[in-house]
Amino acid sequence: MRVSAANRRILRAGLIAGVLATLLAACAGGRDQPIAKRIYELHPGGQPSPEHFVICSGHGCYERHDVHLSEGQWEGVRSVFAQAPANAEEERKLIGLAVSKLEKLAGAQTGTDADLGGTYSNFWLANQLDCADETVNTTTYLKLLVADGLITKHRLGGRLHKGDIIDYLPHMAPTIIDQETGTQWVVDSWYLDHGEPPEITTAALWRTDYATWGSTGKPARP
Repeated sequence: MRVSAANRRILRAGLIAGVLATLLAACAGGRDQPIAKRIYELHPGGQPSPEHFVICSGHGCYERHDVHLSEGQWEGVRSVFAQAPANAEEERKLIGLAVSKLEKLAGAQTGTDADLGGTYSNFWLANQLDCADETVNTTTYLKLLVADGLITKHRLGGRLHKGDIIDYLPHMAPTIIDQETGTQWVVDSWYLDHGEPPEITTAALWRTDYATWGSTGKPARP
């Protein structure tokens, strides 16, 4: 049976809409509960270890990859904190460097090192990450650092969400809390390419347009 050009356009539009709906739902994550569940499922008891942890890709954490760090590799992560930070601001910079190092180590083992900032910029290639994947992975890296006593001036916070499709695409990211001031800081790897230190900014600023505060000085990639 031949399909008319008009019907083909309708089918194509429906397919694109379905894909977009799936991706938006993944990044929105149904708000927080599904992402919290995925983090727990990846690491029963909620605690990964350098010897074995799992990271996500495939949009919404539908692809999962085992990572195993050697003692030498983990010592390389520890070395980021060799000089103890004098204050919370300095610690946040070190956290960014450590997350970058862990992302590179994990990417080399799993093939996720081709990931580009945004969700759709490299969509059709394998192992592109969306914000749900980035949220789970960055949370895992932060848990590793906290468990080893490397983060002392912050504690892990919850995950934040923004975007309503109309003004911004749905988006999420993990947070840390300054233990002295109580300020919530977002640790967001989604905006940047693989291995770059994540954006770390206050929750209030994170909710505004990325072009006004992001390190690239440009709008976020879709």
